[in-house]
Amino acid sequence: MSSNLPVSQLNEFLEHLFATGEARLAEPVELGDRSEVESVLDRAFRRYRLDIAGPRIEFDRSAGVAAAMFLANACWFTVSRDDPPEVVTKRLKPLDPPSTASAYLSIDLTLRYATTVHRRVLAQSRDDVLGNLLTDMLRRCPLTGVLSDVDQDPIGDLSFAGDSGLQLLFAERLAEHFRPNWLPAEGRTREAIELVFQQKGRAWPP
Repeated sequence: MSSNLPVSQLNEFLEHLFATGEARLAEPVELGDRSEVESVLDRAFRRYRLDIAGPRIEFDRSAGVAAAMFLANACWFTVSRDDPPEVVTKRLKPLDPPSTASAYLSIDLTLRYATTVHRRVLAQSRDDVLGNLLTDMLRRCPLTGVLSDVDQDPIGDLSFAGDSGLQLLFAERLAEHFRPNWLPAEGRTREAIELVFQQKGRAWPP
């Protein structure tokens, strides 16, 4: 993450993020023109969902924009470490827990970048309001949280609204970053995880 160039509009922040994988900013990111933000996210989502098996998932504009703003604020507070905890908490608003396949994947589109931010924050301090907020968010969005180093149990629903493509995506991610407490006790997501483990030639149960 670099901080040498100013980026103040969320659509510009996202354009650079999706093009390079880098969060570039030197000042707080503002929402700006919401229609421009939705357009950038929708284009990225159309490409992103091509890698997801199962029925086509539509973009959830509300969930997608909220997650993008959450990420932008998290990135800013990672480089701006002098803000008081109450300011961080006020600007880093929790996302509504996803309850549909569209919401899960629309949030994951940008929140997946927050796993890198989370690691960086924890490397600086293990007891930090920003780190705690990110940890809580990743636990509540387990499709993304499975990519992180969060040790606590996931809070969100591991059935992923019954979507087989998202269940398989979670299974593949868990296989690469396994934690026993993120393994569902039963259900179709667990079955997908077992299938992935078998395909990879790994012992089951792990």
